[in-house]
Amino acid sequence: MRKDVRDILGEELANYMELLRAKVAFAEELYGIKINYVPLVTEEPVVILDKNDGRIKWLRDKRELTEMEFRELAEEIRKNIESGFVEMLLAMNMGCLNGPGE
Repeated sequence: MRKDVRDILGEELANYMELLRAKVAFAEELYGIKINYVPLVTEEPVVILDKNDGRIKWLRDKRELTEMEFRELAEEIRKNIESGFVEMLLAMNMGCLNGPGE
């Protein structure tokens, strides 16, 4: 994760983003589907965590947020992470898939 992201989000939440990437990789292995993005902000425009490179991007064009854009959205991202909203979105998507034994 970029140093400026760690500086803005804080070490604990930046580490959580890395853990989130690992959870996505586990879900991919378990369910046999490819998950490239995890939504961090769901209001338009949507902001995602790209599992492949760990960058925070705009969904519409997959462009990485600039430092200024990230600073403007950091509090909302932090709120969504700390409230469990991001985890809920990841878990909700797993229920739509046929899992092992189904």
